Amino acid sequence: MHNSSMGLFGSMLCALLVVGCASAPVDRELSAAPASYAALPNGNDPMQPDTPSNVYADLVTVPGENVVRSMERQRGHALNLLSISGGGQNGAFGAGFLNGWSESGNRPEFDIVGGVSTGALLSTHALLGTEADNAELEAMYTQINKDDIYKGRSVFSILTGTDSLRDTTPLQALIAKYIKPETLVRVAEAYDQGRLLVVGTTNVDYGQTWVWNMSLIAKAGDLELYRKVLLASASFPVVFPPVEIDGHLFVDGAARSNVVVAGMGGKKRPDPPLFGSGNLFLINNGKDNHAPEALRRALGPVAATTISVMMDQSMQTALSRSYFGAHFLGYDFKLVAIPDQVDIGHDPLAFDPSQMRAAFDAGREMGKMEQPWLNSPANVGDVPPWALRAIEESY
Repeated sequence: MHNSSMGLFGSMLCALLVVGCASAPVDRELSAAPASYAALPNGNDPMQPDTPSNVYADLVTVPGENVVRSMERQRGHALNLLSISGGGQNGAFGAGFLNGWSESGNRPEFDIVGGVSTGALLSTHALLGTEADNAELEAMYTQINKDDIYKGRSVFSILTGTDSLRDTTPLQALIAKYIKPETLVRVAEAYDQGRLLVVGTTNVDYGQTWVWNMSLIAKAGDLELYRKVLLASASFPVVFPPVEIDGHLFVDGAARSNVVVAGMGGKKRPDPPLFGSGNLFLINNGKDNHAPEALRRALGPVAATTISVMMDQSMQTALSRSYFGAHFLGYDFKLVAIPDQVDIGHDPLAFDPSQMRAAFDAGREMGKMEQPWLNSPANVGDVPPWALRAIEESY
């Protein structure tokens, strides 16, 4: 990371030190409110982790079966699953890719869409998939700047115990602009056709990833909750304020898992797919490889780079898990990421219009390509090569 992010992360650490000496906020009580619309990534109930959640009950037709197999039976074909990662301003790449993919004529109708952080903000329009939805995605990521996402806080508010460096009131307004009552009606209609939308958040009280069934929220017509979940999923810890839902406190889903894929749970290893191999498409709103760079030993660079490495690891772990999961389902794994040569800067929270336009245009060009996909995640040393080969050779 370069100077554009040094000030932000340096001030973040300074704020943490200062707030530690300031007046403490009133303690909260741990909420035991049930997770009415959310499950763990394995499909179990967050409040009863050994018990299957009921948020997929409408979709699972055979007890103990995972959601994907049940949806195959309901839909009558192998499924197309899409998962969109976090990445802040780099969500412009995902928006561009979806546009280019539609323009190529090869984009399928997605049966399940999952999103985390900026991917959560993309996910609704990705599921709906019309030309108008694509145009809204382009506007969301090429016609904004940081003032449309957050406002700064005063030193006084930091000293008196605020829970973030920035105020996301502008982001709330942006979400409200693009997620309207009629949007929920369309998501609910897609659910009636057997198509599912999920979003990942991090419950920091419980240290869990909560995967929200946004389709059920849409069916209930709960616009406020739908928008809140999207805001929570995109609330980068410390920089943006956490979001409270039913007494639980949530931050960016990428803090724990930068990718969510619904439907891989179930009590047993899945049977072979009912209609042959489906597809798990993954849009990584980041780069697979980062060129090595000597780190300057100063507070800002050390903080920024360390956080960047942590988030990269979250992404690599999620990609490896998704790769193994796809093969156990008998599905093809297909991954795209931002090309190394694209100038997206070093600060995903900059919301720089020129960098977002560069990412969008690169995504659009890749989306038009006949074969833009990688068939496995980059091996950065966390998984033995023989394990990847064993998975590939077993299916």
